[in-house]
Amino acid sequence: MKIKVLLTNAILVVVLGVTNLDAITVKLDIKESTIELSPGLKTKVWSYNGTVPGSPIIVAVGEEVVVAATNRLRVPTSIHWHGLEVPNDQDGTMSAIEPGESFTYRFPATTAGTYWYHSHTRPVLDQNDMGLYGAFIVKAAEDAKYSSDRTFVLDDWYLGVRGERLVGTARGGMERLGNLETVNGKTGDAILPLHVVQGELHKLRFINVSTAAVHTLKLSTGQFRVTHTDGHPLTQPYLTDTLVIQPAERFDVEYAATGTPGSRERIESSDRDLGLSIPIVYSTGTQSPLASPFIVPASKAFPGIATKKSDYTLELNSRMASTMAMDHGMGMGGMMMDHGSGTMPMEWTINGKKFPDTDPLHVEVGQVVKIEFINKDTQMMHPMDHPIHLHGTYFQVVSINGQAPERETWKDTVSVPAGGSVEIAFQFKNPGDWMLHCHVLDHEDNGMMTIVKVKV
Repeated sequence: MKIKVLLTNAILVVVLGVTNLDAITVKLDIKESTIELSPGLKTKVWSYNGTVPGSPIIVAVGEEVVVAATNRLRVPTSIHWHGLEVPNDQDGTMSAIEPGESFTYRFPATTAGTYWYHSHTRPVLDQNDMGLYGAFIVKAAEDAKYSSDRTFVLDDWYLGVRGERLVGTARGGMERLGNLETVNGKTGDAILPLHVVQGELHKLRFINVSTAAVHTLKLSTGQFRVTHTDGHPLTQPYLTDTLVIQPAERFDVEYAATGTPGSRERIESSDRDLGLSIPIVYSTGTQSPLASPFIVPASKAFPGIATKKSDYTLELNSRMASTMAMDHGMGMGGMMMDHGSGTMPMEWTINGKKFPDTDPLHVEVGQVVKIEFINKDTQMMHPMDHPIHLHGTYFQVVSINGQAPERETWKDTVSVPAGGSVEIAFQFKNPGDWMLHCHVLDHEDNGMMTIVKVKV
């Protein structure tokens, strides 16, 4: 047995590997824990290996991954490998790990990129909100050429002053929204700074694991160079000082350290009072500017996809539930919308139907499939975007509101704007029943989900 010791964003990761250099084994202990978000602010969580986020899983592209998970909770759970192409029986959605039992996931890390893992046992919101998530990084060879490679897992929490869990939502509306934001499980002054030297070039990976919150991050000085969306390299990287990260989305960016020695910069949330601010601290000394190791990929856009007729059109909407009964055991989610002196139960639909009554999509392995999403969810208290996630594969974004995107873009989660539309195209390699759903977890748990049935 060999031991790999990896360091990412000041989190020490010990990965136990077998003697086969092309395979690693990771142990995940799923259990109740207590963590400290900032000095004196502790809260109870459900965790992977006692931390939130859970232990980062970092592998090289091409490695075989073996994850031995043991459930020490009092409820069933599962693990979904978000964005990774895995065999259908390893996706973590069709079966659960019962309390006291273990399950071993096994799959190859076929594509380099920034991914994550989280519980997918319904109600999905409750288990994710309790802390069952972690980063999953598949490294390409060129990633080692950066000055550093850092991962920032973004979340929001709804807590009382003593760290107790509060029910409902902190900011109104229908979704689960918190009153403080965290980076890698820390908030405020407890967030670890990014230490840099003038001339360095750092790779930064941002993952939004919030159940509903959109994280908007702004660099105080200069610009990021965005190289990847949802782990997939862009044929045309671009510069920006602001990242708008929808639930489940990821961005990889380059940060060029051009500031003066001893200076400070920040990456701040648009909701400044919620505690998310990442300090960038310049050490003394300088070095020659490091050239980008990013390799621009060749285009892999589907030929003629812009003019291809959609195979499916899916209308996204919401409505008041037909019954006041909440029969699926929703504990902390946002199903109940505040409305005057009472509450109204909500559900979210695809083509007028709520899961499990939604109509499945039928496709074949290797078939190029085009879907148009139309978001009609504009009639309630506020218009609602829907970040749609597809399991089992990734897709090309063909159009947004009828216009081609500025650059070729591949993702596994795309936000469909309220009153607008998005077209995507994809191709499955692995057969099976795969989920397609909104990644605002209130919406998924309360109906906005269907199944893509893929046959050989």
